[in-house]
Amino acid sequence: MISAQAYAEDGKRHFDIPSQALASALQQLSAQSGAAMLYAEQSAAGKTSPALQGEYTVEDAIRKLLIGSGLIHSINADGTVTLKPASNDSGATMLGAVTVIGKTAYDATDPYNLDYNRPNATTATKTDTPIMETPISIQVVPKAVLADKQSMTLPDAVNGHVSGVLGRTGGGFLYDNFIIRGLAGSGFGDAYRNGLFNRQDIYDIANIEQIEILKGPAAVLYGRIEPGGLVNYVTKKPRDTPYYSLQQQFGSYDQYRTLIDATGPINDDKRLLYRFNGSYTDNQSFRDFVGNERFFVAPSLTWRPNEKFETNLQLEYKHDDLNADFGIPSVNGRPAPIPITRTLKDGSQRQLMESTLVGFDWTYHFNDDWKVTQRYLFKDWSLSGPTLYNYLGLQDNQRRLNRIATTGVQDVMAHSGNIDLNGKFELLGSKHNLLIGVDSFHATTEAHDANADAPAIDLYEPVYGQVDFAALTTENAFFYRKESWVGAYVQDQITLFDKLHILLGGRYDNVTTGANFTPVSLDAAKAGRVEREDSAFSPRAGLLYQVQDWLSAYGSYTESFSANNGVSASGANFDPQEGQQYEVGFKTESHDKRFSSTLAFFHLTKSNLLTDDPNQADPDFRILAGKIRSKGIELDLAGQITDQFHLLGTYAYTQVNYIEDLSGYKGNRLENVPRHQGSLWGTWQFNDAFKAGLGVVAVGRRPGNSENTFILPGYVRLDAMAAYTQRIGQHRLTAQLNINNLLDKGYYANSDGGSVGAIPGYPINVLGSLKYEF
Repeated sequence: MISAQAYAEDGKRHFDIPSQALASALQQLSAQSGAAMLYAEQSAAGKTSPALQGEYTVEDAIRKLLIGSGLIHSINADGTVTLKPASNDSGATMLGAVTVIGKTAYDATDPYNLDYNRPNATTATKTDTPIMETPISIQVVPKAVLADKQSMTLPDAVNGHVSGVLGRTGGGFLYDNFIIRGLAGSGFGDAYRNGLFNRQDIYDIANIEQIEILKGPAAVLYGRIEPGGLVNYVTKKPRDTPYYSLQQQFGSYDQYRTLIDATGPINDDKRLLYRFNGSYTDNQSFRDFVGNERFFVAPSLTWRPNEKFETNLQLEYKHDDLNADFGIPSVNGRPAPIPITRTLKDGSQRQLMESTLVGFDWTYHFNDDWKVTQRYLFKDWSLSGPTLYNYLGLQDNQRRLNRIATTGVQDVMAHSGNIDLNGKFELLGSKHNLLIGVDSFHATTEAHDANADAPAIDLYEPVYGQVDFAALTTENAFFYRKESWVGAYVQDQITLFDKLHILLGGRYDNVTTGANFTPVSLDAAKAGRVEREDSAFSPRAGLLYQVQDWLSAYGSYTESFSANNGVSASGANFDPQEGQQYEVGFKTESHDKRFSSTLAFFHLTKSNLLTDDPNQADPDFRILAGKIRSKGIELDLAGQITDQFHLLGTYAYTQVNYIEDLSGYKGNRLENVPRHQGSLWGTWQFNDAFKAGLGVVAVGRRPGNSENTFILPGYVRLDAMAAYTQRIGQHRLTAQLNINNLLDKGYYANSDGGSVGAIPGYPINVLGSLKYEF
């Protein structure tokens, strides 16, 4: 028997359950309420339930779903709901084959939810679809994993938790960047926020509910993205039940972080809700001069004036004082043999990164089956201050590193939005879930800098303080980019015989891009920009068959399209990128939905890839590198093996090479992509108070640059955690300790894609935490 203490006699929850087979309706009620249910399979067979939409107690919701079914219900002391025929008065009912629905006392967004598995996700289809019915590889990292690992950044949140994914910050990346199935993002950050493109940032984890990683091309719903896939993070929303938490983290190398989370109703009828998330971070590093001081706040409001309408308003402000890590150059095919603590900057000069974000969405339900949703995201992002770039590379003696000093301002303003019409209907015995939508993204980037050659620095005997940034008073580098794309898409999820699920979709995109770099002025950069317009149609088709309730087999074909934003030395624009993928796989899920797995086989190609121009020192200049192919196998395991044991497991074999080229790379492997990588992480709940975890991450050797002239060695890293929770009345105080790289393994996490920026991984480090929840 599985308890479901989420039931409260006077508490209401929001339900949205269409008219359907009674067994399916009971499953949705269990998922939306957290209530476990026990009933005989034959008692629900052949019966349908009415639609249920609005605010109800669990008992009222069950009563309405059972109208006309001939069943009655009872709710046990532990919250478990038992259903039986109304004609049977015996307390010792012979149930026969029994169905048990429900696995946890909490819903998916409950702050106390400890689940490692999520049975549903929205990123793959933009509809709330069970993963077992989705013919695409989609993985979810819930907040329970983020809490157990004490993840501080979005790359940390996905690394070692999802197969075939590498999140990276550093090596000149001032933005979180992700490599999925061997294909890197644009270098400007490529994460989505609640389904909308949130370009160019270092994302804060304090406001994140869960992270969904979609594997393979998703242009049919999201437009111009990398064909390897996308990372979509779902933010925390206001709740109608009050919750407050205060957490203090402290760790090695002067790491300090304070987090606050507060949510609840503003008025008595719970139609107006609020949430406030915030963090203050002061992180130094084992690397000299590298560090960041951050202030982040994220207030949000939800308004539900009636049962049909809901709107959400979210604000975010982030202020970073940071000194980015540009890594260590390679010498003789390996990262230079210098202490991993040594940086080749000039001191502790920091840059200022600021961003202001406004997110807004609303949903209106016409009836139980049809709804319309609109989303909008505005972002104003800026970066200013002094820094040193090392992309000029080593001198011939392989000892001195040439550098460029720069100080200036970069401003990015972006608008992103969409509107979706979603409806469910039946036609000739088939069930349909139809999505029709349009979206758009518009962004401008303006940069004006003063650049000058800086004194070279000796790798082995560095001398700091050689650069006078105050002397950089004359701006001589100006950049302007403007891009705009609009798209229209349609998707139909068709179900036949309750076992066969067909996914069909198509999208038309129109993209206008253009960028220009000049030493003259910002006005000259704008005037010299040459626009290019591209358009394309991107189809997607998928087929999934549920062989058993616990086993699905699927296959899919997808195409993608993305305009190239790079700048060539000649000023010419580039042909758009195109991607194609074939994928087959299997998915499993335990009967209680506690545990799931996905095994995927994929073959992916991408044409018109951009890379650094080897004839230009400035990495802003790019060339076409031809065509690449990525193929491989991925395995993901996640969930609860027993009531005490939670497990995450991943493995990826990825073979990604240039197969056509215009720059001499044919046959080379892509940088930062190991052939083999895997991880295993498990936690054991010894009792209500004490939990411990242990995990391993293994990454094979991989090239550090496109030329394959230097190699990042493979490594195995061991991590551990322990947590103790003391209940104080209805409150909880949790003390937690995480030890990362327990065996103090020296390794390199990734490179900047060239030969001058290998990023060392953290040596053994400790992160402690005290968290008070009430």
